[in-house]
Amino acid sequence: MNKLELASAARDYMQHESFGTFNFRGQEIVILPTVFMPDSNTPLLSELVEQLVAEHLHTHKTCRVYEMGAGSGAAIVAVARHPQVEAFASDIAPMAVLNIRANALWWKVNVQVFEGSLYDQSPEGQFDLIFWNIPFFREDPGGIEEIKFRAGFDPEYRYLRAFLAATQAERLAPGGKVLLAVDEDMCDRPPHSPTHRGKWLSMAGL
Repeated sequence: MNKLELASAARDYMQHESFGTFNFRGQEIVILPTVFMPDSNTPLLSELVEQLVAEHLHTHKTCRVYEMGAGSGAAIVAVARHPQVEAFASDIAPMAVLNIRANALWWKVNVQVFEGSLYDQSPEGQFDLIFWNIPFFREDPGGIEEIKFRAGFDPEYRYLRAFLAATQAERLAPGGKVLLAVDEDMCDRPPHSPTHRGKWLSMAGL
């Protein structure tokens, strides 16, 4: 199966996403209709985020954490349980924004949530850790105009390029880190490339 065929299969899968309450790392989480399920690599992403936060807090009193394209909010609400974390999240989809807020209330944590593309509506200032489970596909199989498909598709990685430029230029605090969740089968990245490059980290081989 080539990349375009794989992208078409992913599009069809996303048309029939489940919703309701589900287990996420031992605790229930709400998934609203049209919001992408936090399975696949999200639990591991969440664990890695918490590890990076713990490392940061060894030498700092607080940690400002921002999740881009947070979807259900599973990963950001999990790390927001740490009392020294200032948690922020954004998503372009209104239903996802509602979902993040619902899960923050259910988990009894404080997350500042913003609706918009990339940093459009985000607060001023820099962040110690920025993470994003990026849209895996740069291919456009057609039929992905609905906003929910932004979770899986970024034709030619236009949004990813804009995110990386803005992050490096002004959004990452000195000594801060960026964590990108990627998939070796679906994302276009050089084979056998390092998964850690200074402040830029990526999850691969999930």
